[in-house]
Amino acid sequence: MLRTAPLAFLNCFLAGCATEAPACRPQPVAADTIYVIDHGWHTDLGIPAAALTGPLASFRSVFPGMTVLIAGFGRRTFMTAPVHGLEDFLVGPFPGDGALLVAGLTAPPDRAYGDGTLVRLRLPPGGAARLSAFVWSTLRVERGWPVTLASGFFAGSRFYETRLRYSGLYTCNSWTEDALHAAGLKLPPAAGVVFAGQVTGPARRFAGGACRIGPG
Repeated sequence: MLRTAPLAFLNCFLAGCATEAPACRPQPVAADTIYVIDHGWHTDLGIPAAALTGPLASFRSVFPGMTVLIAGFGRRTFMTAPVHGLEDFLVGPFPGDGALLVAGLTAPPDRAYGDGTLVRLRLPPGGAARLSAFVWSTLRVERGWPVTLASGFFAGSRFYETRLRYSGLYTCNSWTEDALHAAGLKLPPAAGVVFAGQVTGPARRFAGGACRIGPG
């Protein structure tokens, strides 16, 4: 969903490169399954529309016909502004206000993206409610609704303010890791998660594998 960074190799080097995943096979969206999408340096979280509970369920009206809600955390100015050169990537890791890019997919993630690695994770009982509560709690809410920053870079996406700040020690991947633990998934305890592989490595082992998005 986000731009591919030229520093993606660093994620691989520090987190450990897994063997290439097999191509994804089409599967229906199940309400008890969530998704982690690894874009090489950035991870997104996918929650089936049917699994949204509490205030987060109101996003069904924001994205009519949505099948999966995608959420990804990042530094506000980096996420919402176009990248023009290497200097923009170098500024990206510096601390700043956070933002959440939220999108409503009308197809499963393995068919909505052109590339990436997908991990499907089965939610434990009560996990959908806990996960929905976590995502909502990270948003800055005024008068009962998240504060909108701007439209996203593609149809069916929007940027929202968050209550969290981004830093080199709390990144998009730190947020995804926190979301998985909030859902009650019995992943190994993790501290200092910064890179995508630190999330998707344990997640794919927990799930028993991952698949590759894109031409098979």
